[in-house]
Amino acid sequence: MNEDVNPLKEDGTPKSPEEIAQERKDKGLSLEPGSQTDPALLLKSLQEEREKRRQDGETITNLSTRITELEETLSSSDNFSDEGKTLKVEIDGLKSQVKDLTTNLTKKDILIEYPILKEKSEDFEKFLTDPENKGMSLKTAAKAFLTENGLLDVKRIGLEKPTGGQRVPVSTNMSQEEIKHLRETNFKLYQQKLERGEIKV
Repeated sequence: MNEDVNPLKEDGTPKSPEEIAQERKDKGLSLEPGSQTDPALLLKSLQEEREKRRQDGETITNLSTRITELEETLSSSDNFSDEGKTLKVEIDGLKSQVKDLTTNLTKKDILIEYPILKEKSEDFEKFLTDPENKGMSLKTAAKAFLTENGLLDVKRIGLEKPTGGQRVPVSTNMSQEEIKHLRETNFKLYQQKLERGEIKV
């Protein structure tokens, strides 16, 4: 049995969909991605993604700690020497890095939770730059954008089933003689009324 295609290059970076499709074609495998993917490979990819997220979280924590240390060093000196100015520049750079990393991780999480935002990315970016929406967290802004555009509502298909219980047919209160006469003169109508439960035998 042929071995499935590894989605990662030798240096650990992911292959493009075209490269994977070509490799699958060369190996004589189905071009349908994921149709024959080895579960061990899926697990490995999941574990690698979790490890990368953990490392990103550690990086943010380390940068935040470094910023705090540098701010303490900076605040302890009253005069801004050349070293102080250098520290200030380094602090500003680290703050920017932490902000970018946090924003990117949050955006990834939001795109996973709301995949429709990938298609509406330009509109969403305009929504974020609107002065009325500044100051909102990304998650709150995503929910607000989706709600405003009617993309968060679950669409109903078809009519709902009635839930009122069984329907009790209305009786016609016909006498036995009238029922007998109806049966003898108009059997079709008699049969319909019988099926609807309007006549009790």
